[in-house]
Amino acid sequence: MKYLKFMNRYLGKYKLHVILIGVFTVLYSLLTLVSPLVVSYVIDNIIGNQPINGGWQEILTRLIDGRSFIRSNLWVGAIIIIAVTLLTAIVIWMRGNVTAVASERFTENLRNELYNHLQKLPYAYHVKSQSGDLIQRATSDVDQIRRFIANQIREFVYAVAIAVIASIILVSIHAGMAMIVFGIMPLIILMSLFFFKRMQNEFKKSDDAEGALSAAVQENLHGTRVVKAFNREAFELERFEAKNTDYRKKTLNVTKQLAYYWGFSDLICYCGILAVILFGILETQHGNLTFGNFFVFLSYITMVLWPVRNLGRVLSDLGKVTVSISRLQEVFDVQEEDLSSGIEPGIEGKLVFKNVSFKYDDGDHNVLNDVSFAVEKGETVALMGPTGSGKSSLVYLLTRLYDYQSGSIELDGFELNQIQRHYLRRHVGLVLQEPFLFSKSIFENIKIASPTAQEDDIFNAARKSEVHQVITDFDLGYQTLVGEKGVTLSGGQKQRIAIARTIINSTPILIFDDSLSAVDTETDASIRAHLQQLNQATTFIITHRVSTAQHADKIIVLDHGRIVQSGTHQELLNQEGLYQRIADIQSQIDLGEDYSNESE
Repeated sequence: MKYLKFMNRYLGKYKLHVILIGVFTVLYSLLTLVSPLVVSYVIDNIIGNQPINGGWQEILTRLIDGRSFIRSNLWVGAIIIIAVTLLTAIVIWMRGNVTAVASERFTENLRNELYNHLQKLPYAYHVKSQSGDLIQRATSDVDQIRRFIANQIREFVYAVAIAVIASIILVSIHAGMAMIVFGIMPLIILMSLFFFKRMQNEFKKSDDAEGALSAAVQENLHGTRVVKAFNREAFELERFEAKNTDYRKKTLNVTKQLAYYWGFSDLICYCGILAVILFGILETQHGNLTFGNFFVFLSYITMVLWPVRNLGRVLSDLGKVTVSISRLQEVFDVQEEDLSSGIEPGIEGKLVFKNVSFKYDDGDHNVLNDVSFAVEKGETVALMGPTGSGKSSLVYLLTRLYDYQSGSIELDGFELNQIQRHYLRRHVGLVLQEPFLFSKSIFENIKIASPTAQEDDIFNAARKSEVHQVITDFDLGYQTLVGEKGVTLSGGQKQRIAIARTIINSTPILIFDDSLSAVDTETDASIRAHLQQLNQATTFIITHRVSTAQHADKIIVLDHGRIVQSGTHQELLNQEGLYQRIADIQSQIDLGEDYSNESE
């Protein structure tokens, strides 16, 4: 039932098209059965002069001026068959048209809603999910359902309709021979049902293996630089081959199961046809069956048995569809992030953390513990600390990518968790350490954050992020196309373009998550000087460099999720602690570099 609800939901206003698929398929089944009956009528009642005992034969004979006229003009029978064939072609065309509309519209509706749903899922879901698997669900799984609507629905209706209608006709001709057909059909149907149950699990294994393979390919392509830098091609090939072998084994097992079904079902069908032929010959010799009716039986048995046999394929594809629907429903069952609920206060940038603690949903311990500090509007705060100390987690709370479990964060006097997410994120600019650039021009990558921005706005943002001169040195300037994820640019160039993309909106809060790590100290200082002029934005800078942190209004040092030091650069230098040790180490490194340069 849940699968029918799923299909019904995304068919939308095209449910009528599915009904029409069934109607046209039944008409096609009827027309397919007409031609053998016309041939039997000509053989038995016209050429063989068998008596006409009412029914459609008598009506047809009267319409065409009697039996003698038809016997003298046998081309009339051919005309009838041609007319039936033309009518069949029209029905096939109409069925194909409504099938195409229903399947393609369903696919469009499903993909649109799936992509829309993915866009609204929480950040935590995307962190834990494999993008390759999600792509496979949005492509292969959706297409599996499309193929079912396009092909298998009509095959199922055809098999049922042809079996029912033909069985009625066969019983009226010769009940004994019809029993042979009726004896075979249940065997094939039972085999199809058994096969369907057995194959569902095999299809799921194959689909999951395909998703893992897709994820491995995508991850490898995105990490090409790393793979080549560390000569890991052989390792990655081995990893890919292992995934590919697993997919091949599981898919081959599906193919083997299909081969068993087709082999056994073919054997049953051919035995049934042989039994009908032998029994029909005997009945014809004894005068219990006319040649025309024998021809009808030979024609109908193939029309009945093969479609019923194909129910196995329909059911196997139905098994694939149920797996695909289940995989898609897993995504739809994930609750969307609430982007619209909440207040929309004026945001200036004053922040107060009070005893904030936070842990991830799948974590066993807090990554932030009892964090408290205050930031005035327009202040610059540097966050420092060892890897895993909670720096990034802290700033992710500011954009509500995650929500804290205890404590309070007030933004301009309003509780942060009460502010609408969509509204909040429009007022907080975030630059990540590994910025994502789209496969577009540099100009488009900067403008994407502010679609109404003018050319001068984009140039000014680039100047403030110290990347304007770099861009103009390219042959195509701002129209230079960057590779996927910005792969054609250096790390520093990507970071500066990402900074330009963020500061173009002049948000009251700016967050730089170690996003100056790939630029030299001189460029770093120049960018920070420009940032201080940005409408007095409250700025958070996550950094490992003392040279970057030293000009901040406040430096907060985190360790194991707790604030261990807080103050200005000079104040922290005078305190024994983590910041002083970091400063001493970095100053010794800088002195070593200077000494090396002098000795050169």
